[in-house]
Amino acid sequence: MPETLPVENRKSIAPAEVLSAFRQTITNRQTLGYALCCGGVWGAMFAFVFTSQQMFTDIFKLGHYFPLAFAGVAVGVAIAGFVNSRLVGRLGMRVMSHAALLAFALVSVILLIAVKLHMLPLPLFMALSMLMMFSFGLMMANFTALAMEPHGHIAGTASSLYGSITTLLGIGVGALIGQSYDGTLLPFATGFFICALVALAIAAVTEKGRLFRPHHTTVN
Repeated sequence: MPETLPVENRKSIAPAEVLSAFRQTITNRQTLGYALCCGGVWGAMFAFVFTSQQMFTDIFKLGHYFPLAFAGVAVGVAIAGFVNSRLVGRLGMRVMSHAALLAFALVSVILLIAVKLHMLPLPLFMALSMLMMFSFGLMMANFTALAMEPHGHIAGTASSLYGSITTLLGIGVGALIGQSYDGTLLPFATGFFICALVALAIAAVTEKGRLFRPHHTTVN
């Protein structure tokens, strides 16, 4: 397809230009903060994906019904997309994503406590997993938008670097948690809790302790 960007606004792909765009991206507080925050959330989600089959088949004995259970959990993301499209224009990206991050952290606390007390039947695990996916769906689109907000002039390069950072962090953390699987839910629940706590702390630092700012406020 032909390039639609006006010639005067196109960026060169010369190494110096690309490196300059990379520097602008990683030195921006808002962009780097939300990249790290998103990476932490992705870590928990990758851990869930990496260990979901073992959790559903080995622990909850679902056998061939595992795909149905996994699909049921994933419904939370679809619902989140619909809810976000309806509310983000009214409430703003920060309110939506920060509320979702708090919910994500709360779910991790409940899950860890339930696992520690050996009080986690399948229905409760399914409900918590759906809430985790729902929170994840609300966070990802808004975190990405917040991270890219200061970089309209280098959006393509910035989004590529942002995607690389978040994905690599998520895979690394998720693989670490996944490799810790010991036949119980404790490694996942612990890893999920740590990821959520770290992501919440990073978001608070990024916003200088003031979560739920109006959507038009940029962190410098």
